[in-house]
Amino acid sequence: MVRRYTHCGICLAACGMAVDIEDNRIVAFQGDAEHPLTQGFLCAKGLACVEMPTDPLRLRFPRERVGDTWHRITWADALEKIATRLDEIISRHGSHAVGLYYGAGNPTSSINYMMADGFLRALGSDRMYNVLTLEFTNRYYVMEKMYGRQFCVSQPDLEHTECLLMFGSNPMVSLDHPGIIASLKHLKKRGGKLIVVDPRRTETARMADLHVQVTPGTDLFLLQGIYSHIIENKMCDADFLQAHCDGGEFFLRWKPMTPAAAESICGVAAETIVRVAETFAGAKTACAVCKLGINTSHHGTLTYWLVEALNAITGNVDRPGGLLFNPGVLDLDMLSRMAVGRKKRRSRVGAYPYITGSYPASVLADEILTDSPDRIRALIVDAGDPSLVFPDSKRLDEALARLDILVSIDVCMNETAQRAHFALPAANFLEKDDLYVTFPDHFPYPFAQWSHKVMEPPDEARAEWEIFRDLSRRMRIPILNQRMLDFLFRMSEHVGRLIGKRAGYSFNPRNYYKMLLGLLGKVKFQELMENPHGLKAGDITWGSTLRRLSTRSRRIEVAPREFIERLDRACAVSTTPEFPYLLISGERSPYTKNTNLRGLKSLTTRQSGNFARINSEDAAALAVQDGEILEISTQRGTVRVRARVTDDIRQGVISIGHGWGRKIIEPESGSPDGIQGTNVNLLTDTGTLDTFTGMPVYNAIPCSVRKADRPAMSEL
Repeated sequence: MVRRYTHCGICLAACGMAVDIEDNRIVAFQGDAEHPLTQGFLCAKGLACVEMPTDPLRLRFPRERVGDTWHRITWADALEKIATRLDEIISRHGSHAVGLYYGAGNPTSSINYMMADGFLRALGSDRMYNVLTLEFTNRYYVMEKMYGRQFCVSQPDLEHTECLLMFGSNPMVSLDHPGIIASLKHLKKRGGKLIVVDPRRTETARMADLHVQVTPGTDLFLLQGIYSHIIENKMCDADFLQAHCDGGEFFLRWKPMTPAAAESICGVAAETIVRVAETFAGAKTACAVCKLGINTSHHGTLTYWLVEALNAITGNVDRPGGLLFNPGVLDLDMLSRMAVGRKKRRSRVGAYPYITGSYPASVLADEILTDSPDRIRALIVDAGDPSLVFPDSKRLDEALARLDILVSIDVCMNETAQRAHFALPAANFLEKDDLYVTFPDHFPYPFAQWSHKVMEPPDEARAEWEIFRDLSRRMRIPILNQRMLDFLFRMSEHVGRLIGKRAGYSFNPRNYYKMLLGLLGKVKFQELMENPHGLKAGDITWGSTLRRLSTRSRRIEVAPREFIERLDRACAVSTTPEFPYLLISGERSPYTKNTNLRGLKSLTTRQSGNFARINSEDAAALAVQDGEILEISTQRGTVRVRARVTDDIRQGVISIGHGWGRKIIEPESGSPDGIQGTNVNLLTDTGTLDTFTGMPVYNAIPCSVRKADRPAMSEL
């Protein structure tokens, strides 16, 4: 038996793990008590990782679909057939006929993303669509406008702040920062204030000093009320604005909506808005942040900007207790420029900007269904399930059916894979080497830990980087779209074969990162190997970001003109007699991760489907009891889902968990194993996208609700 250390690859917190392995089996599994950030903590999802290697729903062999029948094929045949069909499509229609979607199934993997991205660009296509464009690209857009670089991403200094103001975020469930629960408890213990703005009394809101139960989709107007009180009472930090900000005069002269006017829109009492403003602006140190509840709602980019700027006008940027900037161990902006170039691209559909090296995924269906001769005809889906997570699932299904070839690379036979022509089995994070460097804004300081391969993948499953390496070579294109790098590794592999040490000289994550970190990193590869629990790669140097801003003015562009111009035109979402409720379609759960973790019994026994939260007064008016079936409709469609009656949700609001509606298929037998929950994206659409980024609206969707006449057999 051997003990190995790694980190969890389910979410961006990357909690440390200690795994005991014998004969390629996990015999003991626990949180790593010596991990400097998580100190032994693992959530329910992390603890369920012990079941991953034996998950009965795993793909274990490459498969090809012929008609409605799946056939097991060899890797050689799968790669040859895929390469041949891609070559034919490129020859007839051009390289831009090939697209790639990169999902959230592998969030801590950097080698997979770089290999997938490099493969597509080596083909000559820029048709990349990644999951960030469904969740976070408004953040990167705002960072670029305010600070000059997309990956100059701020985060709260949780350990020192005296006031934390959170919009649309529930970190007690999302756990997206290592040690976040301990940090929030420490904030409360030392007398700091926690304010949570959310339509639901979430797990985080329950521990808040003040829960602001806002009407969904109206945070922009709530913020105006907060700004109004701060500006009117001269609570801005004029010295900080003068020293570090360009455009600060806008906020000093702005006449935003008053707290009383905001109350009529956002449903929050004016006195409460004033209390938030005074608590935040009056604290010695404070930070305001927002997450998915804002990002995927109406006016997501404008709202994110006002949240970010609130920190600047109160002098809480790049100082202890305010917002901090973690530079990480690699310069992500530089790596992005190396991969993508400096060309300013916009999507053909909607003319949305290319952010984080990607067009918005919301327009992918239209890019396939358009009549343009250079429409997308081939799609590779890597670690994702667009069939359940994209808006307007029916239209996406129509688009996927039109493709000449659809390839799915994933751990399980998910819903997208079931529609694919080829399903290729991927290794999970316990079964491959990797390095997590892509989201340093989730760590409190530069930190790195090598993700050790602790066991071999089952049967013929492979790490994704191996699949893209071999496919690149069959199509005679350079790995990572780097000809010199590809040449060097081919030569070193040749030398390795001659001296009988092929593995030590071949292209793999260890050899690649040994080179990359040696050239560009703030840690060396050998340091990672000598520190299996991870290592701190530096401290936060306060004020350094303010001294190295990349904007034209070399100052924080606190009031970008394009945001100001849109601000006065922003309208609140409104209900109608036909659709009198507001739907939140993106609720997260402690026992799921998007569409993943589908066959792990310790999780599915706790939650085997989703439900619709409904306020008890609304339920009484509809004569609905807890557990009965609701029929919920929007302009896009209708679904049926069980009711969960509660006083935690605001009246007039319905909240449904995201990532369900799974049609479970056992890959080896091919037999269906039932349906898990309801696909809420049958209710969402692409008709209303964020003006700036093309991100979808998943929250504050007008809907109707009624008690279903009788449950279907699948609902019993």
